[in-house]
Amino acid sequence: MNFQNYRLEPNPASPGDWIIFGDIYDNDNNLIGTFGENGTSVFGWWVTQDVAFQMNYSNQFAVVMAQEIVNGTAE
Repeated sequence: MNFQNYRLEPNPASPGDWIIFGDIYDNDNNLIGTFGENGTSVFGWWVTQDVAFQMNYSNQFAVVMAQEIVNGTAE
């Protein structure tokens, strides 16, 4: 999977949220998806995912958070 026209911007309407822009291509360079003309909000997308998906990624993120806390870089 590859991105084209990819960019990531802070969401001015929602502090802490990000908007993802770009197109998604398979390894044969066929367009298989897009983040949409206006991009996709990370927060907006997240809440539409099922609980198992959210729990899986939250468990992975907990490790990153713990590393930041232990290293004293989290606030």
